[in-house]
Amino acid sequence: MENLYCSIFIVDVSQNPEEVDTVTSRIVQLIEDHGGVIKKNNPWGKRRLAYPIENKTSGFYVEIEFTAQSRLNIPQIIENEFRLNDRVMRYLTYVVSKEELRQREFSAKRAASHSEGPRNEKSDDAPRPKRSDKPASAVAEAEAKAEPEAEAKAEAEAKTEPEAEATVKAAGADEAPEPVENENKETK
Repeated sequence: MENLYCSIFIVDVSQNPEEVDTVTSRIVQLIEDHGGVIKKNNPWGKRRLAYPIENKTSGFYVEIEFTAQSRLNIPQIIENEFRLNDRVMRYLTYVVSKEELRQREFSAKRAASHSEGPRNEKSDDAPRPKRSDKPASAVAEAEAKAEPEAEAKAEAEAKTEPEAEATVKAAGADEAPEPVENENKETK
């Protein structure tokens, strides 16, 4: 049975940047010599590592996709090469699942449909109004309604303050009221 494999590895380029080509060509040669077919050779470039590996903070990432018969055991052969090669800092080889292939096809179709251009006359680059954006007439109406409500509220507060003062004076309490003792306290 023929499988699609993906191998990703990080090459140390701190001493010699041309090591990437040497290591990659060696891996490609091993795959082809053992009956595999290279589908994609994708150098990702030099990137910062998430954590230091052997006191190094960056490395050159390379991805190689290839197909091979499962009985040929090519992944084990190239992983042995990765282990023996001191320039390879980390590596990962896996079988690409059918689900991942479907996801790639879906993503490719979606990207193709977006690259065809917009289907209607509107441009995708035009700014779209946010949901909270209201037409100017709606904003004006809301402000007009809010003004009388705010005035009525202010008048109601103004009326309640003098009434409260009159009630206090009528009771004859010019001073602050005495605090009420709590009934739950224990008596001494």
